Amino acid sequence: MDEPTPAEAANAAIDALLQVIEQSADDLRRFHDALAHARRTSLPPFPRATLMLTEHVIDHLAKVDSGLEKILLALGLESPPSET
Repeated sequence: MDEPTPAEAANAAIDALLQVIEQSADDLRRFHDALAHARRTSLPPFPRATLMLTEHVIDHLAKVDSGLEKILLALGLESPPSET
């Protein structure tokens, strides 16, 4: 089988990334909704390990965001405006 052309390889990579981003966006939305609901209820004390894990997840998501920004720049695309 022949090697894919650079354009085919790039399109395959973008397709794979789009699929992962779509699923992740759905997962993050469900997680967001569950946390928002939990916030309105009485929560047990937040263990220190959970606080540390929360900080780790926030840091990881910031790195993912940065990586996606770099991909957009490499493709010559503008990044979408931030909502923060």
